[in-house]
Amino acid sequence: MKNSDSIELLQECNSGSKMAISSIRDVLEDVQEEKLKRLLENYIHKHEEYGEELHALLSANHAPAEEPKPAAKAMAKMVTGVKLLADHSAPQIANLMVDGCNMGIKSISKYQNQYKNADRESIEISEELVKIEQHMANSLRRFLA
Repeated sequence: MKNSDSIELLQECNSGSKMAISSIRDVLEDVQEEKLKRLLENYIHKHEEYGEELHALLSANHAPAEEPKPAAKAMAKMVTGVKLLADHSAPQIANLMVDGCNMGIKSISKYQNQYKNADRESIEISEELVKIEQHMANSLRRFLA
């Protein structure tokens, strides 16, 4: 059985991964650039695979899988919607997604510091999410203008 810091860290990672999926889906219908669309769909898949791993680990420890906070999810959707009203070009979408990746990295880093007693496995799994977000942000750079 994992300690409470480990569970909390994993739950925050699960919530963050779900938030990423939701944010990507929010912009996907506005994407006209086929390469960008495929890239974003690929990262939905990566986050879903990651989420399955987290869900299995949380279930094995009899811990619920956290959902993103409704207010945070609504705020992100609203900000994205407003920014895409005036400009739904590939550079604008890439810019929004890079900002989201950076926010995810900052959040997970904060939780890693907050839950200092998390076990090695939980820290390594949280680092996987950071790597996914870093790789996604780097992959999106070619679409920035």
